[in-house]
Amino acid sequence: MSTTDARRPVPAPPGGLRSRVARRPLTAFLVLVAVVGWPLMSVPALTAHGVLPGGPLPQEPFALGTTLLVMLPAALWVTAVVDGPGAVRALLRRSVQWRFGAGWWAAVLLALPVLTLAVGVAAGQGLRTGDLLATLGSGAFSVLTAVLLVHLWEETVWAGFFQGRLEQRHGFLAAAALTAVPFAAVHLPLSFIGDLTVDRLALAVGGLVVLGVLMRLLVGATVRGAAGSLLAAGIVHATFNAANNEGNLVDDLLGGGQPSLYAIVAAALFTAGALLALRDRR
Repeated sequence: MSTTDARRPVPAPPGGLRSRVARRPLTAFLVLVAVVGWPLMSVPALTAHGVLPGGPLPQEPFALGTTLLVMLPAALWVTAVVDGPGAVRALLRRSVQWRFGAGWWAAVLLALPVLTLAVGVAAGQGLRTGDLLATLGSGAFSVLTAVLLVHLWEETVWAGFFQGRLEQRHGFLAAAALTAVPFAAVHLPLSFIGDLTVDRLALAVGGLVVLGVLMRLLVGATVRGAAGSLLAAGIVHATFNAANNEGNLVDDLLGGGQPSLYAIVAAALFTAGALLALRDRR
């Protein structure tokens, strides 16, 4: 048997589990995430409302556990079943791929925080620079930690496995829109941590979908520009969060300016600019 043959996945018996996964890889992934990931992500909401004992629990460990213990293993297993172990290695190599253009490195690292600050200042927010070095150092450390712990692996799943497969069949825009639905759905249980009013939940769900579409377009354009690097995808996801979330880098620099709307505008500008820069690429 040749080395190539050894790497090729062994055909599964018709009707077996592996055969079903091979026919519907994305469906198989979503079933695994729904069956295992959703219950795990629901624990903070259940404890917050007294359904589970122990009092309110922080959401971060459960989001991290869902990414590392459910979604990433599910994506790698499905990839191995469908395309063989060589495809798993190729996917993981893209997660550490750092060779792409210096211009794209600058854009991935700096564009979203800088654009968000610019939009905030243009909207009348003040810029707080009194302790600039400490704020920048703390923000950079927070982004680095988020990339290594969460967003690199989250985007290996969504950008590398899920959205990438959809893009091969349906194109860039359709793949981003279709990926936004499960991407938002995975985060949905966290919306039930607060007050369970219809208006608040409807606003939260709508916001998740809109943010999900924007994020998938942003990340998809980044991956194209950065030669397929999922490392770039993880970094741009983390810098968006640093620009968007209260208590993070941009919020500190704006002095508590609640930067979410500014970050959304910045992400739309970044995505539009990236797609214009890539318009001549296939």
